[in-house]
Amino acid sequence: MSTKPTVEVTETNFETEVLKSNQPVLVGFATGWSLPSMTLDGVLEEIARESIDYLKVVRVKLDHSPNLGLWYGIRCIPTMLCFVDGEERVGIFGTTSKEVILSQVKLVINSRCMPEPGFARFNKRLTRNVDQKLLV
Repeated sequence: MSTKPTVEVTETNFETEVLKSNQPVLVGFATGWSLPSMTLDGVLEEIARESIDYLKVVRVKLDHSPNLGLWYGIRCIPTMLCFVDGEERVGIFGTTSKEVILSQVKLVINSRCMPEPGFARFNKRLTRNVDQKLLV
């Protein structure tokens, strides 16, 4: 086991590390400088150490990978998204406790529940449209 169980993910390796992962993945979207983001880093490290057998935990620094924030519609920092089989299944927004995060993630992993029909696709389509308008 490594001393740093979380993995830093960028726009370059997001697909490999998150979307194509064999394990469920908890992604923490944050900045490198805000107090809530620094607090989240410690919580994610704890979750990663305790859940190493059934959950992969990664971090996205939005100041280094802003397009991931646009793509997933991140409006609150920090935000955690849980992906199962490459699909976004649950979002947790703002600073919260390890227990709350784990309770939400475990529900999704154990039940393999699906998101509301069309929710993830709508969110991505909306973000893509915003992206395209910014490029014009």
